[in-house]
Amino acid sequence: MHKFDNNWLSLREKIDISSRNQKAIDKINNYFKKYKSINIMDLGCGTGSNYRYLTKRIKSKQNWLMTDISLESINHFKKNLKVKAATNIISFKKINVIDDIEKINFNNFDIVTGSAFLDIMPRKWFKDFCKLNTNTKIIYFSINYDGFFKFTPKHKDDELVLKLFNKDQKSDKGIGLRAVGQDCTNIINTVFSKTHKTYVFNSDWMVENNKAFQEIFINFCENVILKNKLVLSDWIKFRRDHIATNKSKMLLRNKDFLALKI
Repeated sequence: MHKFDNNWLSLREKIDISSRNQKAIDKINNYFKKYKSINIMDLGCGTGSNYRYLTKRIKSKQNWLMTDISLESINHFKKNLKVKAATNIISFKKINVIDDIEKINFNNFDIVTGSAFLDIMPRKWFKDFCKLNTNTKIIYFSINYDGFFKFTPKHKDDELVLKLFNKDQKSDKGIGLRAVGQDCTNIINTVFSKTHKTYVFNSDWMVENNKAFQEIFINFCENVILKNKLVLSDWIKFRRDHIATNKSKMLLRNKDFLALKI
């Protein structure tokens, strides 16, 4: 299964935080306003971005289980962990969320959450995950890629690069099955709308004056271009030149998904 680079996760954390939609948090707090404590499972916890964001904003007392396929990420998380006052129990478990999905006991958790990985999952996973969470009170997945990004200023090859990127998003990400890519929010919304009240909120990346972040994203695009055996050196140079001179802006469209058991 695909593993995210820890440097990339750390670099994008501030951008993710500024992008998440506050309306989802308001609904979570309203749902649990009469609860003294809640149990939360974080799927694909990575280096802890989702925890650091939510533990500051969820008002109820929290008991967390962190899960990830990468022991490296878990150890990085543990090393930098600062327990918040609202947090009671924090535990960690190495889990392959695809291969081990049937072995995970979701019944003990009030919230099952994750961030920025639904797009790499295969379509079958969504049905399996929903089946195991029909009674989970809240499902919350943030920063789900929605199939569109753009840089300014414009370049004649922008649409071609976007098309190649979206095609690659639906390729196998080391799982053995094709990923759903930019369709992820629509798919999870469809499966959970049968058992929950669902919401979709905008959580777009708006990136300016962040050279390192934009450079890494251009590297992603360049790798996709090379995989398609194309030469778009003018586009790559154009983008990097504008990033280097702080004349580049980037918009990438994401969605936050929330499901409430009514």
